[in-house]
Amino acid sequence: MCAKKSTSSINVAVIGAGYWGKKVISEYAQLARDNPDITLSSVCDTRDKNLDCYNLPKKSLMRDYKDVLRLPHINAVHICTPNETHYEICKEALESGKNVLLEKPMTLDSEQARDLVKTAASKTAVFHVGYIFRFNNALRKVRQLIRERFFGTVFYLKLRWTTLMTPPKGRDILFDLAPHPIDILNYLLGQWPSKVTCRAKAYRRKNLEDVAYIVAEFGKNVMAHIELSWLQPEKAREVHIMGSKRCAVVDCLNQNVQIFDGGQTYYLTVKKNNTIRDELTSFLNCVSSGHRMSVAKMMRGVKNIEVIEHIRKSLKISERARRLIDVTCVTPTTKHARVGEGTVIHNKADLYKCKIGKNCKVGAYVYIEGGVEIGDNCKIKPYVFIPTGVTIEDNVFVGPSVTFTNDKYPKIHKGEWKFLPTREKRREWKLLPTRVKRGASIGAGAVILPGLTIGENAVVGAGTVVTKDVPPNAVVTGKW
Repeated sequence: MCAKKSTSSINVAVIGAGYWGKKVISEYAQLARDNPDITLSSVCDTRDKNLDCYNLPKKSLMRDYKDVLRLPHINAVHICTPNETHYEICKEALESGKNVLLEKPMTLDSEQARDLVKTAASKTAVFHVGYIFRFNNALRKVRQLIRERFFGTVFYLKLRWTTLMTPPKGRDILFDLAPHPIDILNYLLGQWPSKVTCRAKAYRRKNLEDVAYIVAEFGKNVMAHIELSWLQPEKAREVHIMGSKRCAVVDCLNQNVQIFDGGQTYYLTVKKNNTIRDELTSFLNCVSSGHRMSVAKMMRGVKNIEVIEHIRKSLKISERARRLIDVTCVTPTTKHARVGEGTVIHNKADLYKCKIGKNCKVGAYVYIEGGVEIGDNCKIKPYVFIPTGVTIEDNVFVGPSVTFTNDKYPKIHKGEWKFLPTREKRREWKLLPTRVKRGASIGAGAVILPGLTIGENAVVGAGTVVTKDVPPNAVVTGKW
């Protein structure tokens, strides 16, 4: 898509003069020295200390980005602010008619990113997102080789994005580091992942991860693994490519490409380039010519955010799955139990031929015998014994160490029970069914004698010995 409007004089403003912003500003300053049609007209940052080092007129150093956007002579804006501010600043810049280069990630939400593309498409402005590794000559070389089938069939890729640093305040590693590896995969393979899975951990903060491992699957049986870390004492930006004919390791920082071909190893000749300057030059050339990126290309930034959102969803799902694995009973007796949807059973519980309803929670060391039926939404706390003959209706709470019984006069002949003839076993066994009605609560350590009914919404106090029926809505304690 090409706009009709073009300009020869470009006045650039950089919004955000932090770590990355300083690098960008330095390159714009050099481009301005090399080209009289380019002027670094304004630098904006909320902190005075980030503005003190620039040899610009005082009126060109601003604290509020809105003041920059009001300047009519500014026709190119480069946004290097924290991730969470990208949408608001970029939206206003586009609506004010400025050409924008926005650092990755576009936004922290794909719907907001989509809205930026929609806004840019409705204007005559140039809109680029800063995926700088598309300008890396080593990756450009490898992309060409992939297309020429130099590696044969590409089996899988491994990307390592690691360094030792203090995590940026308020940022998780997925949105901060993952955009570049994900974009590189799209750049090299020409497609987006069809499936992603992730494991991540927060070690130095409560919730925001600083280590992550991502597996991305693509069409034609291609797989990629991405390692992200702010804990590893080595800065690495590496891409490993494994193919049927050859393999390669790309050092993106030093722009080295090492090839593994059978028993031979060698380096490709790559002309190293200044990726920041080449990216800025591409943006400024588009501003000068009025050449706008197509909507399809602008959508690459949106797709990138969507992939990260799917990665985060995968992380949440895998965490939930791991929790369920940790607490779901895995003893062989559960093969004979019927457990409803949403019910969570601790792995130290023991179930045998019982039936448990939906959305229940069964704690550790709970023993439930065959024939027991438990309704929906019940909570059975640890160390509870529930023998054959007990029926528990919906919404019942059973506290820790509660003991149900089912034989009023338990006894045994001499010798082990297992050696008794079946008829004698039957003479020694008289089942007295017990029922706990809907909504009842039984406190910790209570003992329930057999053949009783605990009424609807009744409350049995902790330590109570229940020897007779409990009426509905009653509260009983001690010996009842």
